[in-house]
Amino acid sequence: MKPNTIAMRSIITIRFLLTTVFLVTCFAAFAQINKLKPEVYHNFIKPDMRVSVKTIDRGMIRETNTATLSTFQVPVDRKKVINYENAITSIDKSSFEKLKSKLPPAIAAEDIRIIPELHVEPTVGGQTEAVAYRILFTLLQPLHYDQGLKKYTAQLGFLLMSESGNYDPPAVPVDVEISPGESVSVDPRALKIDHISIPSMIVNLAAGKVKDSIAVKVMTISNPEGYTTYLKVKPLLEISTNRSKMQGFGIQETPINVRFVGSDSPDSVKVDFSAEKGTITPNSVYVHYNKSSTVYLRSEGLGKSKITAASSVADSNDLNLKFVFPWLFLLASILGGLTGSLAKYFSGPKEKDSPVKPVIGGVLIGLIGAVAYYGLGVNLLGINLSAGMHELAVFAISALAAYFGISLIKLDGKK
Repeated sequence: MKPNTIAMRSIITIRFLLTTVFLVTCFAAFAQINKLKPEVYHNFIKPDMRVSVKTIDRGMIRETNTATLSTFQVPVDRKKVINYENAITSIDKSSFEKLKSKLPPAIAAEDIRIIPELHVEPTVGGQTEAVAYRILFTLLQPLHYDQGLKKYTAQLGFLLMSESGNYDPPAVPVDVEISPGESVSVDPRALKIDHISIPSMIVNLAAGKVKDSIAVKVMTISNPEGYTTYLKVKPLLEISTNRSKMQGFGIQETPINVRFVGSDSPDSVKVDFSAEKGTITPNSVYVHYNKSSTVYLRSEGLGKSKITAASSVADSNDLNLKFVFPWLFLLASILGGLTGSLAKYFSGPKEKDSPVKPVIGGVLIGLIGAVAYYGLGVNLLGINLSAGMHELAVFAISALAAYFGISLIKLDGKK
């Protein structure tokens, strides 16, 4: 074979090999250019929005760049975290619709907070679809006052929400650390989330003293300084009275104190009252979060009565009272009537008839005067009175009615 022919064939062979290597290289490079599908992020990131892209390797940030997701490539060797906001946000409507079937029915959209990071796992083993997810937490129990613990408590549930529809677990568990505000305890403080979706990882918070809200900082590897969010207190509506028993048949009236516990806001909310037995005046009142109000309960008949209050914010505790027969009232009234009638009899003319009739009449008049005053709110005496309901006051009113008699009774007198 001629040397020229051999040389020519060698050149052709070398060119063929170079062309083959070039094509293979181009194909490999093209195969690695796997862009993130817009449906993964379009609900919360605009394609032309510049975002921070951090490369994570062995639990540390190795590289930070800025890019738009229209040019973002799915990583092939190391995890990427896309930071698209600076603060924790509420969940968007589309994401909530996708997620709510996996959450308890009681969890509403406003109870879900999103960490503004899109985590994109590297493709491995010939995988072509990206594994992308975000960190979120749900407010399983709002911050409220626990009567048993005498503390404000809340419960959060942290989980990873798939954005790519792929539920393969992350290659390395996702680290989340929760740092509470002053005088707030957290258990546990650090999480390692190793799966997508439920079950949530539970975090319990407790605080001894709270005004309107508590600050909670959530820290991740891509943002070790943390994202701060605030958990607002769900105020406790509390009703109370210093009595457990009342004299029945409408004789006695007692104040009921109503207040919100857990908020210093000057705003007010309407509170409606209901009673199984008895009359509450007024039956609704606007109560300020930072100030108590008072309503009044008048007894009715005999037996037990449960008092409750409700508002658009919270329902109150139950207040249980017992209406008892008014023995003390009757005794004080009879003694007062007897005292008043005897005082009138012995201070009258020296020539006296039998004391039986005037004394009995005085006792009855005293009883009528006391019942009218305390039971109906009608003052049958022509004297301005502001007597509270207690034995001495009943005694005095009955004695006055018996002493002055019917001649001084004025039907237009009001309490």
